[in-house]
Amino acid sequence: MEENNGIVRKDTDYIQQLDYMTHASFFPRFISYIIDIIVLWAVAQLTIVPILTVLEVRDVYFGIEALSIENISTTLLYFIYFTLMTYFLKQTLGKMILGISVISAKGTKLTFSQVFFRETVGRIISNALLYLPYLAVLFTDSKIGLHDFIGDTYAVNNNIKNTAT
Repeated sequence: MEENNGIVRKDTDYIQQLDYMTHASFFPRFISYIIDIIVLWAVAQLTIVPILTVLEVRDVYFGIEALSIENISTTLLYFIYFTLMTYFLKQTLGKMILGISVISAKGTKLTFSQVFFRETVGRIISNALLYLPYLAVLFTDSKIGLHDFIGDTYAVNNNIKNTAT
């Protein structure tokens, strides 16, 4: 353990660190999401669209046009990106740029089920409800949205408050 100005820091000791971390607010989280969507759009344009075009299945759909192979592939990319980046790195590219990480509210390492419920189930519900549950971040003390509540997680700023006076 390293001690710095009376603050105990250890990478795996999230409970002690949480007392010194600040919860990430709505607007940095929103900007990081916009960055992630731009990254995902670019990846889809460079991979999914050319592959489906070469295979001549880009315009194939199941029943309705919203269920096209392109939309299904892009949606899978979206959930895989958010789930794997959060599980392995505790942050997506947008969160990295803005200095935000996702941590477990339990003070332990993020489990795959926590990340799955946060990034997949929580996002499906929030998106189906017209993104309105994300606004809960504006009104809760711990700045959690429905997806954070479902995954039992917090989004925090990577810098640790200096509590030394």
